[in-house]
Amino acid sequence: MFYQLQPSAFDIVRPILTDMLDTHLSIASLLEGLSPGAIFVDDPNGPQSVFGYSMRRFFLAGNPNNQDFNQGVKVFFNETLYPNAAEMNIPHYALHFSSLDWEDVIPKILEATYPVREGRQTYSIKPAQLKPGWRSLIPSGYSLQKVDRSLLVRTHLRNLDAIKEEMGSERASLEDFFQNSFGFCLVKDDEEIVAWCMSEYNCAGRCEVGIETREGYQRRGFATVTASAVVEHAFSTGISQVGWHCYAGNQPSIATAQKVGFDKACDFIEYWAVTDKAMQMAMKGNKCFQQSDYKEAVDWYGRSISNGFSAAWLYWNTACAYVYLEDQENAFEHLDQAVEHGFTDRDFIQKSPHFTAFHGTKEWKELMVKLTEVKDD
Repeated sequence: MFYQLQPSAFDIVRPILTDMLDTHLSIASLLEGLSPGAIFVDDPNGPQSVFGYSMRRFFLAGNPNNQDFNQGVKVFFNETLYPNAAEMNIPHYALHFSSLDWEDVIPKILEATYPVREGRQTYSIKPAQLKPGWRSLIPSGYSLQKVDRSLLVRTHLRNLDAIKEEMGSERASLEDFFQNSFGFCLVKDDEEIVAWCMSEYNCAGRCEVGIETREGYQRRGFATVTASAVVEHAFSTGISQVGWHCYAGNQPSIATAQKVGFDKACDFIEYWAVTDKAMQMAMKGNKCFQQSDYKEAVDWYGRSISNGFSAAWLYWNTACAYVYLEDQENAFEHLDQAVEHGFTDRDFIQKSPHFTAFHGTKEWKELMVKLTEVKDD
């Protein structure tokens, strides 16, 4: 069976979730009533299986072999989450689980939502580990500023809307953020916010961080600056440990964490998806492309296009996949579609290594003429 618990009853599932609390602070925050979300169980009096979510982080724990409960989770995704994702403010989600035994049933639960399986890592830092000297990375013309009410009234700053979006990504409102979280950003010439880091799930003397550096400002130490500022501030408020999550293959994120002073804590697996199913099909295609499974990639790309997703990059990626399948006709057909949908950077296309072998073809020469005409227009 599948029952939703009242917040006053959340403590009944704490023993089942114990092993997840060190890695996933979002669960602890939910149990403490500090984050919005919900918890469902198979039996409200003596639960053996647990499903829940806080904002965009979902979790499964306990007995993975309860078929009625698993069906309830599946129905939740298909009939509650996906049809109401916009109203729930969940454009994407990550699903975590307590043991590898869940791996056998998660694909069945999510079979209609096309999730991607990814390896993740957690890093943590305590006060003695924070590396000094990070302020020297702030160049002339840039200022480090706290994300507070005084920042939000400076409406001339570029990327202010992105800051607000990040503040609300793990909190119920901006006011909730001001009450329970904090952050720092780097501002260039009092005109543009170029990097930021926010605390997340502040709970039980701990917090996690969310971080971003805008394109064009990466690889300059700005992420190290903002993350260090957040960690230093966290410790000044009495927080004793800060966590950092990243994909196992995200070397820039790992390197930044280590520059700040974080140490690796553990590895885990998650399933993630965007709640636009056509877009998620495209994401599945991208994952296959990364794994050099180009036949599977074009299948997912084709399904995405058939279901109404028509981003220019999707046609470009499809064309590139067809190159590796040595299907010149389909490669040019989708390349033309990419151009028709706005992928018109002639220099980028010409320099792309994917199409080098086609540069002498009639189709390539015609495409270059077409791109020149588009540019002239």
